[in-house]
Amino acid sequence: MAAVKGYKEHAQFTGPLEVVEVEYDFAKDGGATGALDLIKMKQAMVLVDCYAKVDAAATSDGSATLIWGVKGGDTDACLGTTAGAVANLTLGAVIKGDSAGKQIKLAADSVLEMTIGTAALTAGKIRFVMVLQKF
Repeated sequence: MAAVKGYKEHAQFTGPLEVVEVEYDFAKDGGATGALDLIKMKQAMVLVDCYAKVDAAATSDGSATLIWGVKGGDTDACLGTTAGAVANLTLGAVIKGDSAGKQIKLAADSVLEMTIGTAALTAGKIRFVMVLQKF
């Protein structure tokens, strides 16, 4: 399993909703094309909402894309290739999650992953934000 350095496993709730952030940082995680696990749900949950916050602009020597979704399922449920095009991943941007990633059930042991496609990233720091509710 390849994972970002900030990989998390989520199992405990302190209230009706949890907001969880997982960071991808080029300086720590590299930028090679391929999938990186972000978070594993240890129990069944509802992904209420998802969005990304860009802390450092993503750059690429090519036309890199970034998708984010359910590993082994709807891999771009939260962020599709159009929204995740490197041109949109600018400093300070908030990228709304796709509607497919809202109010979906995630089974116990589901993993959300990000995938860098088309070309490698050469910089970037992105926080993936998930609003979760126990199922």
